Amino acid sequence: MNTISAKLTQIKVNGENPRSITNDKLNKLVNSILVFPKMLSIRPIVVDDKMVALGGNMRLNALKIIVKMSPEELGTRLATIPDYLKKSAGERENIARHWEAWLKSPVVEIIKASELTEDERKQFIIKDNVSFGTWDYDALANGWDESSLGDWGMDVWQMQPTSFSQPVATAPTTYPSAPAASEVDGEVVFESALPAELQGVDLTPAELPKIQGDDQTAVERVIIVFPKDKEPIMAQMLGLGSIDKVVYKIEELIAE
Repeated sequence: MNTISAKLTQIKVNGENPRSITNDKLNKLVNSILVFPKMLSIRPIVVDDKMVALGGNMRLNALKIIVKMSPEELGTRLATIPDYLKKSAGERENIARHWEAWLKSPVVEIIKASELTEDERKQFIIKDNVSFGTWDYDALANGWDESSLGDWGMDVWQMQPTSFSQPVATAPTTYPSAPAASEVDGEVVFESALPAELQGVDLTPAELPKIQGDDQTAVERVIIVFPKDKEPIMAQMLGLGSIDKVVYKIEELIAE
């Protein structure tokens, strides 16, 4: 299956595509494509014999928004994108020229999946959008800029769901808030959005959030804060080869 160029007007959005996108995410995708047009060559749109998109429907929708822009609108849009503004003057000029030329002749890289059976075609539509992996949020925090990740469409720094043996309360919990700014031992401490037990506030088990309508805590918790250089010692104390998660269940630390 070779990559070829096709006119944007030749490619049809798949009306049966079960995946959707919010307006906010679509706008972020438009911006992402505008500042990184090479992505379209690296990730061609996959079509069937009738030029209906099997993979890349969201990119196709984004291109159909870009093609309606005038050169002036395109320049204004680019000037609002942080990733574009971070580039050198020469890089910005190359991107602007690329899109000005593209607007005169809108083409897109495609791959024709002519050899797929009907069953394989249906499988591809789903499997092309399935993600089997999980993000390493520590690696993301250390290697990428949070605001850039958000601009690229990632939902960053949200707590991931954890399975517990008891149901977790769904009602919002109110935690004591720190002052906007205060001085402690000569250092300025700013307000934090973290819950109290993650702010260094000493809580007893009785003060942990309760299950709605009950007088039990969802899970008894102990939070240990340690500097990075003490990780090997902490791992040894917990009986672990290394500490690679934020949350451990007691079953993982105590042998049956």
